[in-house]
Amino acid sequence: MGKEHYIERLKEQLHETMERPVTLGHAEEVTVYADAICALHKLSDDHFRESTKMMEFTENDAKAWTARMENTDETTGPHWPMAQTTAIMVSRGYHYDPAVWYAAMNMIYSDYHKTAKKHGIDTQDYYTDMTVAFLDDKDAKGPEEKTSAYYHYVAS
Repeated sequence: MGKEHYIERLKEQLHETMERPVTLGHAEEVTVYADAICALHKLSDDHFRESTKMMEFTENDAKAWTARMENTDETTGPHWPMAQTTAIMVSRGYHYDPAVWYAAMNMIYSDYHKTAKKHGIDTQDYYTDMTVAFLDDKDAKGPEEKTSAYYHYVAS
């Protein structure tokens, strides 16, 4: 069996697993398949994003994703516009891709606002710090790759 055929079989298994109910075991299985696909592409020096069709995370991706967000504060769409999230990022001295930062900061707000409010930490600083924690995750391959993977495999 050739490498490309094996990668396609891994992708099929990945998509089948993603159709199952969300459990810790299934999430771990998805991670294993995704990591195996990435490793096989790197063995042949193929660029992971191109060969898995996980294109670079673009501003259009960020806007499409945030437009569909169903926030825990009962609203939909982005909580902050990109100009505001970029200004926050720059003012704190961070240097991420603005589209990645915008999508991640709005995702953090969307998913965790209700909990943050319950615990009295519903502040811009909290969402900024959580965005940094999400993007700088040492288990991830990098902020853009993590955001792109999350967008393509979780949020889409």
